[in-house]
Amino acid sequence: MDAVIQVWTDSGNDLFRRPLDEVIAGAGGTFAAWLVSESTAIENTLHPPRPGQRTEGFSQMVFLGLPPRLTWETWLHNWKNYQTPVAIETQSNFEYIQNLVVTPLTEGAPDYVAIVEECFPAEAFHDVAAYFDAKDSPAKLEENQTRMADTCALFMDFDRVECIPTSQYEIKSLD
Repeated sequence: MDAVIQVWTDSGNDLFRRPLDEVIAGAGGTFAAWLVSESTAIENTLHPPRPGQRTEGFSQMVFLGLPPRLTWETWLHNWKNYQTPVAIETQSNFEYIQNLVVTPLTEGAPDYVAIVEECFPAEAFHDVAAYFDAKDSPAKLEENQTRMADTCALFMDFDRVECIPTSQYEIKSLD
């Protein structure tokens, strides 16, 4: 993937979405789209996005597939009830949004079940201790990494994950 674009629209139906799809296709060629249900676990109050400006730090988009070993219900339960609290406790993210995929909107879209948005301080991009909120404690870093790996294993197959480091820009505010 080269880019991720989020669009809030009144309808996901092809007929009403077509003009937007044509603009996106014209800018980059091949693309995929999904209808999602958004849930904000951590609202970005530290560095809120401002229209036309880059959000502080860096963001990553994580596209999750359903592991064959799990039912959808078990996957969702493990993600929301086990991994989410650990992600909040062990990382330095200042925004964490969980997008549950309702349905693909384009032909051939990969069969993801969720798309995660996270924003981190700039130093977390190159410093694993900053990423895991353990800058001055090797013991805390090891503990946080272990907790994250253990809870991720409950709902994720690492060969069915795409993680895209990126920058976040808000083009137009909804306000």
